[in-house]
Amino acid sequence: MKALEAALGSRDVVAVLRRDVDVRLVDISNSGCLLRTEKRLAEGTTGVLRLLYGGVEYVDDVRIMRCQPPTSGESCFRIGVEFLWTTHPGERSLRRVLAGLQPDALKSARLQAEGLG
Repeated sequence: MKALEAALGSRDVVAVLRRDVDVRLVDISNSGCLLRTEKRLAEGTTGVLRLLYGGVEYVDDVRIMRCQPPTSGESCFRIGVEFLWTTHPGERSLRRVLAGLQPDALKSARLQAEGLG
């Protein structure tokens, strides 16, 4: 309890808001992805994009560059995200496995976004 009181009494307390948003991966390139989701996401928001494909989870940091509202007849926002080069592409990086992804990999993904309000 004393550790919590000390943290809350500190002047430099940092907090992170996190929200999981289910998205559909529509297209992917070397620089980013096009996603669809039912939730509006603010431009500039950063997050982690996770894609499960072939029993393997691929992960990359992303930033939302644009969020287009649904057009008539649609119910989903179109979200353009860019890959953030916060780390070197690892074995499970989306940036590294682009060539091997099949069209059926574009069916589902999950965006774990920080700082969403």
